[in-house]
Amino acid sequence: MKLKIAPISLRTARRLLRLRSLLVLTLAFALVLAGAFRLPDLGAKDEHEALALALLGKVIVIDAGHGGFDPGAIGGAGTLEKDVNLAVSRRVAALLRQVGAKVVETRTDDAAIAETKREDIRRRVAIAEEAEADLFITIQANSIPQAQYRGGQVFYAAGSTEGKGLSESIQQSLASVLQNTDRQAKSIQNIYVVNNLAIPSIVVEVGFLSNPEEEKLLADPGYQQLAAYAVFLGIIGYYADQPVSDF
Repeated sequence: MKLKIAPISLRTARRLLRLRSLLVLTLAFALVLAGAFRLPDLGAKDEHEALALALLGKVIVIDAGHGGFDPGAIGGAGTLEKDVNLAVSRRVAALLRQVGAKVVETRTDDAAIAETKREDIRRRVAIAEEAEADLFITIQANSIPQAQYRGGQVFYAAGSTEGKGLSESIQQSLASVLQNTDRQAKSIQNIYVVNNLAIPSIVVEVGFLSNPEEEKLLADPGYQQLAAYAVFLGIIGYYADQPVSDF
């Protein structure tokens, strides 16, 4: 039997989506307990439809950074950044597809998408351009010499108002869901994929592999799921804040 859901306006959808901040921790915890990638049952059909309206038909490129011959950063316990990036990216993509987004993944396994690093980076930009994407989000993990730093950080192209809005929304969700950072979204100038696309393009660093405790978390499927859910909520929040009019 196919359920019939009464249509609601985009303006109503925005109001519903603004309630998400009150539900973030409860829903994220439920997602971990469920052990699945699907969107948890919110218990309200209007909320489901609001999610679908926010992302329905949007073309979003989810880019798992590094891959193949390029491992990215390596944690002290041997965790490879490319593996963390892929695990989180695949979860983000799954969540987005469930609410009607058209998702393009730059890679879905441990493989580089070109023979050299230079070609690999250029190919990621080309994928977004060929897809005529609305958003480009690259998932990465951080690493620095000091081991005490932790938490997610989001970066956007300097001068991009839309990129800033998207980054701030995801940064807020990372802080709410993961409860491990008070960082703010920042502009950046030296990332090729961010600076060579006309659409909102951002880097989501989900944590520090250089922090031993966070390295363990980043290698854990449950935590990867939480991080993905935070990114997902941030994307929804970004679209919820866009100017809309009623049908």
